[in-house]
Amino acid sequence: QNRSTSRLFITAIMSDSVVVKTRKFMKNPLLSRRQMIVDIIHPGRANVPKSELQEVVGGMHKADGKLVVLFGFRTKFGGGKSTGFCVIYDNEDALKKFEPKH
Repeated sequence: QNRSTSRLFITAIMSDSVVVKTRKFMKNPLLSRRQMIVDIIHPGRANVPKSELQEVVGGMHKADGKLVVLFGFRTKFGGGKSTGFCVIYDNEDALKKFEPKH
């Protein structure tokens, strides 16, 4: 199926009562990647490190953590929930080609 549909993946992975949810999942074959919005529920923690989230999201989507790029995270007022963007590249060549160098 070529058309991407919005799907909701809910996964309660990670210790310390942190829940990772992905939504608006979309395949982008032109850029060789999958992209989605990531919701993190982390009560009692200021935020969750991106390195920790890379491994969790990579595991959820059966991808290497090095191919996961997370950006644009915003923590809701009062804390406890953060939302950001995630892209998972199909291979390392696509990652190097399309991601900014900085």
